[in-house]
Amino acid sequence: QAPGSAPQVPGAAQTAAPASIPRADALAASPRVAIDTPSLKGSIALKGGRLDDLALSKYRETVDSNSPPIFLLSPTGTADPFYAEFGWAASGNVKVPGPDTVWKQDGTGALSTTHPVTLTWDNGEGLTFRRVISVDDKYMFNVRQEVVNKGSTPVTLSPYGLISRHGTPQTMGYYILHEGLVGDLGSEGLQEYTYKKIEEKKDVKFDVTNGWLGITDKYWAATLLPATDAHLKARFSTGEIGKTPTYQTDYLLDAKTVAPGATASSDTHLFAGAKEVHTVNAYNDQLKLNHFDLLIDWGWF
Repeated sequence: QAPGSAPQVPGAAQTAAPASIPRADALAASPRVAIDTPSLKGSIALKGGRLDDLALSKYRETVDSNSPPIFLLSPTGTADPFYAEFGWAASGNVKVPGPDTVWKQDGTGALSTTHPVTLTWDNGEGLTFRRVISVDDKYMFNVRQEVVNKGSTPVTLSPYGLISRHGTPQTMGYYILHEGLVGDLGSEGLQEYTYKKIEEKKDVKFDVTNGWLGITDKYWAATLLPATDAHLKARFSTGEIGKTPTYQTDYLLDAKTVAPGATASSDTHLFAGAKEVHTVNAYNDQLKLNHFDLLIDWGWF
């Protein structure tokens, strides 16, 4: 970005190109760290540091026990890309990690309930970025981002998180069932945008504290859960890559100035899994979230 420009969350059009190749080929395009828990199987792409490969191992496409598992998240290049990304947006000309950045894993081993994964990247200009990812036995990831300033001048960075989906998924179309972009955004309350509605609006912004947001299907969802006391510049948006529509929910946190020799950090959560009532309610209570139970649409009678 140009010096003095405001930090921006990346959009899908900046980070991908239209394509459709076999899932195995898309996964092979990046070195990866496996994810292996009782509820989830998949991997983290070291190129871009994205969570973009996730299967719900307890759920299958059909009642046949031999049918494929539900693939919730998928990398770019596949027919239905759907992924979560975290990072830092810069104010001014600062080199920050992006979708083509290749991270390194500290140590070895898969991400599991007992083994967090640490990723690192050095920008070659005095900044070292670290990302520590942990996960529980259900569907909640914790993502801790850190930046260490080993340079001689302060830098100003803003943490962000996004969930992006390429292509319009098939929906049930029931008026009592919401499928699409969703969030409970502080004083703005529950926000539900179908794919059609956000295509009409194009871009909807919120300036709130204590919010969560994401994209939901009937049974599954991926949602961003920043700290409840964090000030968010949140957004629902849509765009196009070629003729393929894209949908994104994202947030930008307040900027942090990192002095020489100092470290800045930011913690957030990502829910990616099945909308089990007891699990969703437990997360709402455990993390003291803002009506996370409304991720499940009970409709009206």
